[in-house]
Amino acid sequence: MNYDEDKIDDCTLALLYLVTHERHEGMGARAWKGFDWDTLNRLHDKGYLSNPIGRAKSVGITEEGFLKAKELFERYFAKEEEKTIPLPKFTPAAKKRWGQVPVWARKEIVEAVWCTQCRIGVPLLLREGKMIGRSLVLRGTCKKCGREVARVIEPADE
Repeated sequence: MNYDEDKIDDCTLALLYLVTHERHEGMGARAWKGFDWDTLNRLHDKGYLSNPIGRAKSVGITEEGFLKAKELFERYFAKEEEKTIPLPKFTPAAKKRWGQVPVWARKEIVEAVWCTQCRIGVPLLLREGKMIGRSLVLRGTCKKCGREVARVIEPADE
């Protein structure tokens, strides 16, 4: 069967958060490693886990891996009423430029962002905005599949 290894990795990392113990702020944590070895090895290769090979029944999770695991766990397993939508973080210049976009256009912009996974225009869960050169770059996640997406708003020719 063909399957998306990245999705398997994300769900496994999220479940590793569930079985985390010995958390040390800024240094990561440990988690029970009762998961598929190939998946654990891929997560190790991505820098989220220490080497899972060994006699220990747990594996070290890097700080980056722990924070990503927590984010994925909340995304996939939190009850809907407990999910909160964070306010987007804009740089001052990006906030000013976004404020210049008419409200009707803002709605159209965030409702039609290209997602490479879904291969269609999808709604954007807006996380941040910043200026790169004269263009406003909006980043967030696809509301359909959760992948990272971005939208570039180029300046109007003056």
